[in-house]
Amino acid sequence: MKKVLAILLACTLGCFVGCGDNTKDPVDTNNYTFSSFTNPTLVLTGTSDYKDEVADPSIVKGDDGYFYIFATNQVVLRSQDACNWEFYKRGLFPTPSWSGDPELYPNDPGGCAIWAPDVIKIGDKWIYYYSLSGWGKCCGIGLAVADEIAGPYTDLGKLFSYKQIGIENAIDPHVFVDYDGRVYMSVGSFQGLYIVELTADGLGLMGGLETQKNEKILIAGKVGGWDGSTYEGSYIIERDGYYYYFGSVGTCCEGKNSTYRVVCGRSESITGPYLDSRGFSMTMSGNGVTIGEPVLNTGFNNPNYAGAGHNSILKDDAGDYWIYYHAYSAKDNFRTRHLFMNKLFWTEDGWPYVENNVVDNETGESELQKYKPSFDEELDGPRFLVKE
Repeated sequence: MKKVLAILLACTLGCFVGCGDNTKDPVDTNNYTFSSFTNPTLVLTGTSDYKDEVADPSIVKGDDGYFYIFATNQVVLRSQDACNWEFYKRGLFPTPSWSGDPELYPNDPGGCAIWAPDVIKIGDKWIYYYSLSGWGKCCGIGLAVADEIAGPYTDLGKLFSYKQIGIENAIDPHVFVDYDGRVYMSVGSFQGLYIVELTADGLGLMGGLETQKNEKILIAGKVGGWDGSTYEGSYIIERDGYYYYFGSVGTCCEGKNSTYRVVCGRSESITGPYLDSRGFSMTMSGNGVTIGEPVLNTGFNNPNYAGAGHNSILKDDAGDYWIYYHAYSAKDNFRTRHLFMNKLFWTEDGWPYVENNVVDNETGESELQKYKPSFDEELDGPRFLVKE
């Protein structure tokens, strides 16, 4: 932590010399402050390392100057520099009771948890969208609201169940406010990924439940039947006139054997079609075929990490994009999913990817590789304007 404090002080004074280089352009130390990170990303609880799960991380900057990550099982992290994190709290509100609705699982009511949240400010309210789910037991999407990003949050209950909206595995919400103020949610997991439209305040479905059930748009994957070559953990950004859809494919939760990875497609419309560089639509995925440009992939039998995916994205003040995701790590013998982060680079024709120096464990030599996470390497993090 002494090193982190020294870095922050040096950056503020404009005399910092970077300890790692994951940028393509010289760092402007006069206008920006930035820190450093290593993967797995440091998370502290008090003076100790936080060693529990940080799954499905969703990053957002609050009005209070902190960055927050909201994760599965109501885990909340907080950071001043988007590099070094503290465990902030677990639990924002009681687990909702609507998982016990007999219309959902009449022979097995209840027993679901809050997974994969997405938090966004719409108007003057912070809205916490959550998946209510369990293994093999999706319930649907709910939401809670607060006046401040850190809470307290009031649970408003169910936005829709998987049966009501007609999406078999309706989890992993991500909400995007477009330039015209229209609000959209991507939702779904391995059985078709859809876009639905929300009301302008983000608290309801535009036109009501039946309208969105009938007008929802398939943007990735195929309808029905679990298929690991299709998508979950969706995230959408806009850059240079394109909407980029990021989705995770493969197995998420098998420790060292996980095949999770991130691919993307892009579109000139928020509602698609999302295409890869060949012009193939992501709705063509299925039956073992994955459509999408590679962004992040740990590969197979990597000695350092496995199962990288379910990302969110932060844009810093310098205009760079940073991908936050979870992965298993050799640090704890691939026991659980931890927070990772890396800078996104862009090809000349506008496709994102990560690029890092990957060290060969046997020879000790490093090689610059596309798509691979960094590991145990100290790198410069996001840049933020120095406040006068």
